[in-house]
Amino acid sequence: MQTFNQYYADNNDAREYQLKLHLFTFAIFVCFGAFVTGWLNIWLMVVIVSVAVTRWMIVFHELFHLRRPEELDYLSRLQIIPFSPFNMGYREYRDMHMRHHKYVATTNDPDAFHIMGGPLKALFGAVTQQEQATFRYIKANGISQELATMIAIRLSLFISMFLISPTAFLIWWLVLRTTYIVNDFVFFHLVHYRSGSSGTFPIPLPKYIEYLTILVYGIDVVYATMHHDIHHKHARIAAKYLPKVDKELHADYHMKQH
Repeated sequence: MQTFNQYYADNNDAREYQLKLHLFTFAIFVCFGAFVTGWLNIWLMVVIVSVAVTRWMIVFHELFHLRRPEELDYLSRLQIIPFSPFNMGYREYRDMHMRHHKYVATTNDPDAFHIMGGPLKALFGAVTQQEQATFRYIKANGISQELATMIAIRLSLFISMFLISPTAFLIWWLVLRTTYIVNDFVFFHLVHYRSGSSGTFPIPLPKYIEYLTILVYGIDVVYATMHHDIHHKHARIAAKYLPKVDKELHADYHMKQH
């Protein structure tokens, strides 16, 4: 198997992802504050938050393959975006994701509940992903002191923000949650389940849609989704290089055929 070491993400990429993680987190919370105070109308808030959450999700994912929890600062490990009153942090999600790669789209995959069983079952899994993942993780691994502390911090933040402005928080939170659900459904079910079969599949897009989505969401989001099959075979490759690797793999395949 080709290794493509020259395309692996490095420490510079990891530092960039970690910086982006903080910036997108900050932007999401700033939008809440601006919305509560009336500085930001609902439609602009929806656009900014949905884009920021999508970009946040991909850098959170990319870091899984580059940094152990101990290599991140406490705030990054804590994961304070209140997608749910009961949510996990970086350590737990990374552990789940590593096992997802090891047992992808099988019954041993911890993400099977929002991948397999058809679109309706997967959609329900995506809608309840935060709570199900937390419950399933604690059931399988128990609850450490760190996890208990972080859950308490995140729950306190969730309640505090709700009390600041219940209506504004619920609207803002619905945008967070809906964006997460849509992205989760695409990034797990659509790329791992096709016509009743489980696996890992690419999602080709027409060029004009590809360019438009890159303009809005960035290359990491688009390329990691379009070339998800390659990501699972070569998880250390930086998302920005996946199209180039795809071309090299296809060229190598055609050469062998001839």
